[in-house]
Amino acid sequence: MGANGNDPLEIFEEELEELISSCRHPAEKRIRYGNLRSEISGGDGNGHVNAAIVYETPGGSTTQINITYDEDEGVFSYLSDDLDETVTSDDPHEVIEMVRRHAASIPKKRLNALYSTIDIWLSEGKSRREMFSEMNKLLQNEFLGGQITSDELKAGIQHIVKQFSGGS
Repeated sequence: MGANGNDPLEIFEEELEELISSCRHPAEKRIRYGNLRSEISGGDGNGHVNAAIVYETPGGSTTQINITYDEDEGVFSYLSDDLDETVTSDDPHEVIEMVRRHAASIPKKRLNALYSTIDIWLSEGKSRREMFSEMNKLLQNEFLGGQITSDELKAGIQHIVKQFSGGS
């Protein structure tokens, strides 16, 4: 049982929902965090509950964080930040803190993905006009997490202009 009498899994689920909700409103924030969402499955007597936390970068590339909870042992497991090892913890707050750190890095990851996409367009020989057209498509993408925010649009345009003016 957790400190407030709740099961660690229950604490994790409640805090995860609060974290994800904080990244949903207003709509611009929801896009900036790549339409961050989660799904929890299992817990049907097999002893394991799986949580998937998912978000997208501009254009629609999906990233997923997986967390497993062993109901018999009362232990969460997930990959370390560098993806080199499996971390285990019986503290749901520690697991939520890992998700919070990852969520806080999403806007920067999205911007870096946008810059990489622009650099690919440049290497393909796209003109400024074609790149601006592609940026407009990202702004209006029907796939919510694949859209870009107005701030990302501005940063992307600045990156295009910088690349065309010979900057690096």
